[in-house]
Amino acid sequence: MNLKKNEFLTCLFLIFFIFLTSRALSNAQETEKISTEDLQQVVELLENPQQREGFVKDLKKVIHAKEVTEKARPEKSERQLLVIENLFGKFEELSEKIMGAGASTISLLSQLPSAMQKAKVFLIQSENQAKLFNLFIAIMSGIIIALIFRRLLKKLIPQPNERTKSLASKLTVGVIRAILSLLPYGALLISFFPLFRALPSFTIGYSIVFLFFTILFFYRISVEFFRIFLSPDEERTRILHLSNENAQYFWIWMLRFVHYTAFYFLITKTLLIVQMTPDSFSFIRTLLLLVFPLMISLFVLQIARDIRTRYESSQRNDEDPENDRKNIRTPVIRYWSIPAIGYSWAIFLLLIAHYEKGFHYLFGASLKTGFVILALLLALKILDKLFARLFAVNKRVKDRFPGLEEKTNRYILMVRRILGWIIVAMALGIIGQAWGIPVAAFVTSQTGALIIIRAIAIMFTIGMVIAIIGICQFVSDFLLKEKKGKRKKEASQKMKTLVPMIRTAINIAAGFIGGIVILDRIGVNTTPILAGAGIVGLAIGFGSQTLVKDLINGLFILFEESIRVGDYVAVDKDEGTVEAVGLRTVKLRDVSGNVHVVPNSSVNSVMNYSKEFSRTVIDIGVAYREDVDEVINIIKEVGEEMRNDPEYSKNILEPIEIFGLQKFDDSAIVVRARMTTKPLKQWGLKRAFNRRIKIAFDEHGIEIPFPHRTVYMGEPKKGTAAPLYIQHKRNGNKETELNT
Repeated sequence: MNLKKNEFLTCLFLIFFIFLTSRALSNAQETEKISTEDLQQVVELLENPQQREGFVKDLKKVIHAKEVTEKARPEKSERQLLVIENLFGKFEELSEKIMGAGASTISLLSQLPSAMQKAKVFLIQSENQAKLFNLFIAIMSGIIIALIFRRLLKKLIPQPNERTKSLASKLTVGVIRAILSLLPYGALLISFFPLFRALPSFTIGYSIVFLFFTILFFYRISVEFFRIFLSPDEERTRILHLSNENAQYFWIWMLRFVHYTAFYFLITKTLLIVQMTPDSFSFIRTLLLLVFPLMISLFVLQIARDIRTRYESSQRNDEDPENDRKNIRTPVIRYWSIPAIGYSWAIFLLLIAHYEKGFHYLFGASLKTGFVILALLLALKILDKLFARLFAVNKRVKDRFPGLEEKTNRYILMVRRILGWIIVAMALGIIGQAWGIPVAAFVTSQTGALIIIRAIAIMFTIGMVIAIIGICQFVSDFLLKEKKGKRKKEASQKMKTLVPMIRTAINIAAGFIGGIVILDRIGVNTTPILAGAGIVGLAIGFGSQTLVKDLINGLFILFEESIRVGDYVAVDKDEGTVEAVGLRTVKLRDVSGNVHVVPNSSVNSVMNYSKEFSRTVIDIGVAYREDVDEVINIIKEVGEEMRNDPEYSKNILEPIEIFGLQKFDDSAIVVRARMTTKPLKQWGLKRAFNRRIKIAFDEHGIEIPFPHRTVYMGEPKKGTAAPLYIQHKRNGNKETELNT
């Protein structure tokens, strides 16, 4: 707000009203001073031996009565029953003091008309009028100097623009505007020192004027401070993330508090300057102080109602109907206003009751707590900014390792949380120290230092265990990840089998060792635990010989690579694809989808169909009348066609091998061939080869016989064999008779 003409007139009127009132009150207080007769009576009492002796006897009687009262004081148990009575007694005493102070104030105000008459007489005197004129000239001169300063500094006040977006720019603009707005008020106060010397006037008048403009200066400081954060008229410079309506709402309430605070200090300090009686001053001060908790209570109730309404609205929109009962925030949001209002009343009641130590304790601790919380929020914000800038992952690295950013961010986030908790713990320690809790003494003590060192050691151990597990996981993923690009390569079956098992063993070992170290740091004796673990391991070794055999066989299977994950093997009577190879068992899944779990100790023989490469043996039967060499050439042609086919060539390692005529069957001659393929590709290639060979034989007219028999009737020793008659019926009743 700027200094305007109306404000100047109002300021002048207030100053002269306060000045005249102070003169009237000071005149009224003169009537309440101790009279000369009272002082004379005290002097006579001290000089007269008889009266002094009687006064001393009376004092001795009072002391004796007090001693008797103290001896007759009830025991502790009886005194505890009188606590309520004592409280009511103190309340009654306080009430009597307040009533007395009120009566004294009313009596003082009743003398105000006569005091005003004396003030009029005072103003009629020419000497006093000259001093009042000097006071008026000094005030007007100071105001003119302030206006000149304001005029000169007006062009220097920065205006917000589109670049005013960051927190630093908003703070810079707000602080510069506040300083330039406060300089005229500072110049006004400084100018009063030479003006008051050059224009002599009433000392009490200069004191009231200086007090008024000092309070005005601090009032402007408070207004500019809240303007920096709320900025009700300019959203771009607003530091707090509030809507325009909420910013205006808080701005109005802050102005109310600032206005009344300035009014309170103006009245109370003026009454101290005019030296009002203590009882009257205490009564007026109490009435003025009661307004503060009333305003705070109204403000808190309005804020609490708005927060509760919004929260209940969000809860009604929530899909989970039981979320309101489970959420811990619900009672806090509903009832936080009660302790807040009670706390504000406690502070001001201590101040009203003149418990200065209690008031300074609560107010100082609350103020320090507020500053610590603001510093904590600022530190956490800066910490987030630092981590976002210092630990950003390069785009090229992210493109090369797609999963790396997520993993690094996960552990960076963990470090960020640890540092955040450390900062929060330090802030809580400072807050506790502000409230009188001996945190610093505890930290510097031997016990506190020991606890902190052990807590740091435990945190370091947990961090090391997490780091080992994370590094192990990262290395495992890197080794098992399929490499892309020109050197595209898939992890070997041995790697797929051993890496997860080694990773699990390292994780278990790291967790066990970390747990032992943590228990030792806590103070638990880990020697019995280690001894017990050794005894348990020995007992398991003796009692579980089959298990030990499983483990030993499993180790040999893994290191010899006789069985790997993904192989197709036959273990004794079980056959299928290997899904897992562990230290104790081997899991196979057959063609039907059934899983066979075979203990390693029962693995006597293994037939691996996919060790480095596979081969399929093809037996092809043709009729006896076919040319064997022609059949072999057709088989070779079909084999070459498959090697030249892009669909099959990548899985065929060598040209087809023709072994030749393998055997003579009852109805066919068998030619054997063999194909060398990649592991587990032999069966698919064999089916494809059979399809092609069938097509080729059909094209060349080569017969693939089905099983048949030649019927031979035999020939007797005497003559030829009897003829075989075949009767065939067709076309109804016509019969054809064949003689064979």
